[in-house]
Amino acid sequence: MSDLGDPVRLGPLVARNRIVFPAHLTSAAVARRPTAQHAAYYGARAAGGAALIITEEQSVDHADRPYEKLVDGTDPAVVPGYRAIADAVHAHGALVLAQLGHNGGQSSSVYSGAPVDGADDVPDPMFGEVPRVLTPAGFDRLVDGFGLVASHVAAGGMDGVEVQCSQASLLRALFSRGSPRALPFLVAVLRAVRAAVGPGRVVGVRVQGDEGVAGGLSTADAVRVAVAVEPYVDYVNTAVGVATRTLPLIEPPMGVPAGYAAHVPSAVRAAVSVPVIGVGRFTTPSQARETLRAGACDLVGVVRGQIADPEFARKALAGGRVRRCIGCNQECIARVGLNRRLGCAVNPGAGREAANAPSACSPELAAPPRSPFARVLVVGGGPAGLAAAVAAARSGHAVTLAERGDALGGQLALAARAPERGELAHAVADLAHAAREAGVAVRLRTEVSDAGGADLVVLATGARPALPAWAEGHERVVDVTDVLAGRVTPTGRVLVVDAGRSHAATSTAELLARRGASVATLTPALVAAGDLAPTLDRERWRRRAADLGIVEHTDRVVLGARPGGLDVLEHLTGEVTPWDADWVVHAGPPTPHVPDLGTLDVPVVRVGDCVAPRDLGAAIREGAAVRERSLGL
Repeated sequence: MSDLGDPVRLGPLVARNRIVFPAHLTSAAVARRPTAQHAAYYGARAAGGAALIITEEQSVDHADRPYEKLVDGTDPAVVPGYRAIADAVHAHGALVLAQLGHNGGQSSSVYSGAPVDGADDVPDPMFGEVPRVLTPAGFDRLVDGFGLVASHVAAGGMDGVEVQCSQASLLRALFSRGSPRALPFLVAVLRAVRAAVGPGRVVGVRVQGDEGVAGGLSTADAVRVAVAVEPYVDYVNTAVGVATRTLPLIEPPMGVPAGYAAHVPSAVRAAVSVPVIGVGRFTTPSQARETLRAGACDLVGVVRGQIADPEFARKALAGGRVRRCIGCNQECIARVGLNRRLGCAVNPGAGREAANAPSACSPELAAPPRSPFARVLVVGGGPAGLAAAVAAARSGHAVTLAERGDALGGQLALAARAPERGELAHAVADLAHAAREAGVAVRLRTEVSDAGGADLVVLATGARPALPAWAEGHERVVDVTDVLAGRVTPTGRVLVVDAGRSHAATSTAELLARRGASVATLTPALVAAGDLAPTLDRERWRRRAADLGIVEHTDRVVLGARPGGLDVLEHLTGEVTPWDADWVVHAGPPTPHVPDLGTLDVPVVRVGDCVAPRDLGAAIREGAAVRERSLGL
């Protein structure tokens, strides 16, 4: 039985433990080259104890560019960037590999201006471009491309390469279509990269498990490929899902249990003798440890867990508490999907490592106080207030946090009561734990009317629900917060008006449907639950909504309320029709709440929703930034 701290041999090299930081997009490249941010980002996870770092994909073909910030590994100018990454990781005793890949038909001509080369001429469901079918000469050219990039990796001092044969790749597509060229091409690629990196470096492959589509690749296919290429590799990595049709399998949102993909590495491990890496939304050390001890894999891949807490590995080996990824996907998956650099809602320092950005829960970033504000009063115990309190306390200030309610968390704690949103409470618990460790004096059920002797006041008083004008005077038109807080319990026919396109409407609709109400949602937008798409929540929501009988209505605007329902304008026809409902639950943008503290003779700064209502990431980031904005550090 292996444990997380056990070393493991990967061909000619030894990884110091069993925790891997697998490949994922960062959008940190500039001019298609690695940057100082890459080096700082990977170096931070190596410093945090990870044994093996695998960089994001490096393109083996200049024309393969599905997104703007894909590193072009064929350009010799990448070598200095590779060297910087290698130096940053090696300085902390970890190994670093570069993932090499070609996206095939899962690519785009938007940035390259060149035709997309693919396994066949079938357009990808997301990109929609008809590929140019690769010829034998084209395949030979790509084999040479893999070898060229591998040579650049070796010249940059990295420890080897991983060949991408899963998720978004030409190789996966070839196997998925049953092409007789698939295995010979993969073997040729592995031979080419082995020759390029030499005998002293590691060569691995990431194979595709369950694609999640009818007739797609299965776990048995992953086993078959792994067995066939075992003579050419030092380890096998695994994956599930396809990076277009079943993306939520690759980067699942909250509600998906840890180890959901463990069946793939478990089956592969039973068939090969080289080490096998397993992935599967591991957010705590205990989840990773249990999977390893169960024999599902030899190494555990933790991506978002180490984005949320760069010291995940060190803390895991020492038995410490980590800051948990909550699977919200707001700042990582959603941002990268919009061509923006990677971030993290619970770790505002993620994606900003090169700039030494503050992190609300990273004591290493704290500095001795150099400001005149020895005593800080934070008003409000939501995520912004907690982050501000932690940042100020870790900078050496005496901090008191006053919360008028019975518990910390604010609107976030309320949102965590909804179905499938319970992990939001982890963010509250982790921030509260950090506050206790930093010595913040927390005062619950405390109203604030003055500065209380503080030298600086931080207002983090959040936002208040704001019902629309048409709801005035109608007792059965309520806000979603009234439902989540248990102040009202709508029954019968319930219409949830989604005026904000957020989780608030869908979560409340699901909560009421589970309680037995007949629920419909209504939105003026073209698509229901629009904000759930970038975070990969919408597919799972729609399945649950269908099971619960929730009906979604789009392109409709509420004009007014009346006894027993609403008057609704339908965009497509211009008709105004009555909609019957026993209750109407409104989910819309709240209004900033700024309490009247009179005239204070000390500086006051506002953070979070009391400035402008936004999302969790903005609240924590703004709270943590109070250290620079107001404390002069």
